[in-house]
Amino acid sequence: MYRLGWFFSEFFASMGIPLLIKVNVLFDVEANVYVATSSDLKGLIVEAETLDELEKEVKVLLPEILALNVPSLVKSKSTYCSFNQAPFAV
Repeated sequence: MYRLGWFFSEFFASMGIPLLIKVNVLFDVEANVYVATSSDLKGLIVEAETLDELEKEVKVLLPEILALNVPSLVKSKSTYCSFNQAPFAV
C-alpha cells in the first residue's frame, strides 16, 4: 500500500495500487472525547465520545473530504484508513 499525500500517490492510485490514509486519534481529557485528524487529508477533524462512533463518522466523511482534496480518487475503491491512537493515561 502507498500513503495518500506521498509523492505520486494519485499516479499510483490510477494504476490500481491501494492507497492508505493515516488517521491519528487522540483523547481530549478536558472534553472527554476522541479526536481524529489526518495529515494525509486536509480538513479531517472529527470528534466523538467512543472509538466506534469516531471510526463510523470518519468513514462517512471520507468520500466527501476525498472529493474536496483529491477528486480523482473518489472513484477509486482501493483507499483504506489506518487509525493510530496515541497512548494516554487513565
